[in-house]
This record gives sequence, structure tokens and C-alpha cells, in this order.
Amino acid sequence: MTPFIYKQLTQALARTLGTPQYLILFLSDFCWMKCRHCWFNEDWKTANLGKPTLTFDEIEKLAHSMKRVLFLSLTGGEAFTRPDLVEIVKVFSRETKMSRYQIPTSGFKTDLIISKTGQMLKNHPEIPFRVDVSLDGTEAIHEKIRSVAGGHRRALDTIRALNGLKRHHRNFDVGVITTVSHDNQHEIPQIGRLVESVNPNGEWMVNIVRGAVRDPNAHNVEIDSYLAAHKLIRDRVESGAYRGHSGHATASWLSAKNATRRKIIRKRLEGRCRGGGCAAGSLGGVIYSDGTVQACEMLDQSLGNLRDYDCDLAALWNSPAADKVRRWIQDTRCQCTQECFLSISMLIQPQHWPDIIAERLRLARGAAVRPTAAH
Repeated sequence: MTPFIYKQLTQALARTLGTPQYLILFLSDFCWMKCRHCWFNEDWKTANLGKPTLTFDEIEKLAHSMKRVLFLSLTGGEAFTRPDLVEIVKVFSRETKMSRYQIPTSGFKTDLIISKTGQMLKNHPEIPFRVDVSLDGTEAIHEKIRSVAGGHRRALDTIRALNGLKRHHRNFDVGVITTVSHDNQHEIPQIGRLVESVNPNGEWMVNIVRGAVRDPNAHNVEIDSYLAAHKLIRDRVESGAYRGHSGHATASWLSAKNATRRKIIRKRLEGRCRGGGCAAGSLGGVIYSDGTVQACEMLDQSLGNLRDYDCDLAALWNSPAADKVRRWIQDTRCQCTQECFLSISMLIQPQHWPDIIAERLRLARGAAVRPTAAH
């Protein structure tokens, strides 16, 4: 479809839905880690965050301004460092008809993470919920990347403890996220075996370093290293040893979508993919801890600050400033490797739908042979 058609479509989606259905909400600036591949670093925060962190009352107003959110990602920094995290989830559940939510974490504070996760599962037993733990290599490489001693062991402890909760909550899922960077690109097979041993029944999401990161050398990644992870996951699917996402009815479709997304990222890294049709600013958006709203993490343009709209996201989302950013995204055929926004964009890009269906069938075939593989 042409930029003109996508401009009409994304504008219509923003007007009809009122607020983003895929929302990344930064609850904290603080993080236990100092990752070399992280764009949410001291330089970025100094340049971009000019106001105090949103209070609980302001977040409650934000939630009240949204009729529905299909997917809420609570992040930071570390979302688990917010003392009111459990109450924030309650607010979104009550105010927005929240369909699904997720929290990424370094897994460094196992007891804190398990305690708060258990409370949220108890409070919302029917809402699909996933915690994703970062695992960036074997012990030496993981701790070199994250600059915190003991982080690797604690991440593994957290993954195991979360899987213990998973056995008692059918709405809960545990994922592992690996960011491929210069430091760990040659450890992909070892990371794959480690993930398979510690999280055999969950999703392994492989991201590639992006943005103005703490260590610019992190961007020196060979494409074949990223593709090696893709092949490992694909081989596990075809052998029947991989289930992927779980915890809700559309979980297998998400795993199929992720497989297709990896192919798109490969094409973009190789310069074989034309941009356009991004749903950032229409289906999805980002709110930083100081109330700044953006269409995507990878864009500098701000749509405005929630505090200037009395925390009414619907009013901000349909403002002239937001319209301008949406038009710019389509006019420039904006493209990147940001996995979250690639996912929602695929929903309005029909050229990718056949591939998603084919990957879903591949997962189904893998499931059919799984008992034999296990034997």
C-alpha cells in the first residue's frame, strides 16, 4: 500500500481507537544494570527526561483516559522497583479492560520479582501475563555486558522461580530475551543451549542491539550471528522441541508472528526491506516516566507531555502534534528493527499475513511430533 493509504489508515485507527492499543509505559528510570548495549542510558535520560517521574495519581488519570489496552508493557529501568507496581496493574485492569500485560526484567532481585509477580497473579487470575528475563550469554559474557557481578546466577534463579509460578497459573508465561550485540554474538549456540535448559517450554526472544547505546562498539554485529539464533529457534520448532508463547488463546500466533518478524529484521539488516506502513503512533505508543509521549522508542519526535493534558492520553493522542508525527512516519517510510513496533505494524501490512499463517502451521506440525521427540 502507498504512503497516502497508510496515512489515511493510521489516522483512522488513531481516531477510532482513541488511544494506543499497544502501550509501553516506563514506570522507572532506575535500573540495577549498566548494560553496554542499552540505549536507555545516562546520556539519553539527561537529554530527554526533564520532569519528575509520574506519580500513582497521575498514572491513575492516564488509565482512566483509556477505554481499552490490548497489550501493556510495564518497563523502565526496572518496573519491579516501583513500590506501587501491583496497584498500578490493578488500576489498568479496572479502568482499561486490559487484555494482556508483560514486564521485562533483568531478574536481579529474585525475591522481589517473585513476590510482586505472585501478588499480580493472585489479583488477576484471568488476565494473560508474561515476565521476560534478560539473558545475554554465559556467566562471564552476561556480566561483562551488564556490569553487575552475580547478575547471571540471579537471572537464572529468577527464571526457574518464575517457572515454578507458571506451573500453578495457566494465564502466566515466562520468556527469555537475548539482545545480540558485539560482546555476545559468538556465543549464540551456548546461549541457545542455556535457554533450552532453563526455560524449555517458554519463548526465546532474540533482539538485536539498537539506538544510541552506552557502548557504541555494541553495534558491531555480524548478521550471521543474529541469523544463527533464528536457525536454532527454527530447528527446535521443526523437531517438535519448542512450544513458544503460552498462557492465552493467541499464544501460538504470537510465536508465529515472532518467526516472521525475525525474517523481516534479517531483510532490514541486509538492506533488502523497504520501509512504510509502520503502526507506531496509531496502534502503538510509548510513555516515558516523566510523561513524555512518543510514537516509538527509536524516534526523537515527541507528541507532547501527559501533564500538559491533565494526563488525558486520548486528548494528546488525537492532537495536531500527534497527527503531524503520524504523517511524518508514513511520508518518510520510517523503518527500524524495534521488535515491538514491527509486531504491531505487521497487523496492517497484508504482505506478511501469509508468512505468519505458514509459521503457525509449522508450529502446529512441531506440536504434533513433540511426544515422539520427547520420547
